[in-house]
Amino acid sequence: MLKNYMKEGQKLPLFGVGPYIVYGIAMVNVIGIILFGYVLKIGILYKPWILIFRVVGTLLIIMGIGVWYIGAVRSDMDDSITENRLQTNGIYSWVRNPMYSGWWIALSGITLMWHNAWLLLFPIVDWIIMTVALIKTEEKWLLDLYGEEYAEYKKNVNRCIPWKPGIGIYRTEISTTKWMIYDLPGNAGWIIWIVCTVKCLRQEANMYAVLSVIVAIFMMIGVLELISERAAGLNRILTATRLHRGFGALSLGGLTGIPVSIYGIISKTDQGLPLWMLAGAVLCALFAGLILITFKREK
Repeated sequence: MLKNYMKEGQKLPLFGVGPYIVYGIAMVNVIGIILFGYVLKIGILYKPWILIFRVVGTLLIIMGIGVWYIGAVRSDMDDSITENRLQTNGIYSWVRNPMYSGWWIALSGITLMWHNAWLLLFPIVDWIIMTVALIKTEEKWLLDLYGEEYAEYKKNVNRCIPWKPGIGIYRTEISTTKWMIYDLPGNAGWIIWIVCTVKCLRQEANMYAVLSVIVAIFMMIGVLELISERAAGLNRILTATRLHRGFGALSLGGLTGIPVSIYGIISKTDQGLPLWMLAGAVLCALFAGLILITFKREK
């Protein structure tokens, strides 16, 4: 029988909250599949999207299994836990929780097999659940055990998304007044986009709706990263990874949203919604970009 504590003096459990997180996000995805695919029957996509979603889903499943396998089997994580040693090598230099990340990526791939536009939002929902659960549990335990060593590791390596660590620290000297001048319309931009995307999905699950959701995902990655940074008091001094994942993703979402909106204006008989989305994309790209370029790398 597997035990959480294998050695006398071991400070952390082998499994932590992992099984609860994985079961939790799996159940959320199952509920979403049943709700949107079989009860409400909305957001269902057909050819050629069936093939596209299933190919991408298969790739994500393979990637997720690979990330989990490297983190769980090809590292010495169990020894690190039993010896109370912080693991920062190998895949742990790319992502702090590769076993949880692997499950998250694989479950996202499984969800795509139902080729439903609404289910594109569920990887973000799963990410939020996983992030909140880890912040409230394991990250507190690790900070208490390893102190400054873990705090520094946390600054430079992603929690959930495998990503090569960025090099350097970036700082902005922008005034609070100017920050607010840029921040408010930028926030209005992504909010407009998200609200309009939901309306698109409720009207019809077509190519424009799918493209709108993809843009929304970029924006939400940026927004969630910025919320995380501000909660940690890091919004003026950021690592390269955090900067690109926050303001970089938000700017990219806005820039990508501009041609998507123009496509919507050209292809839809009702141009009202795409026009609003164009305005939101421009605001998001412009003002997130203006903040992004104020960050300078420290020498």
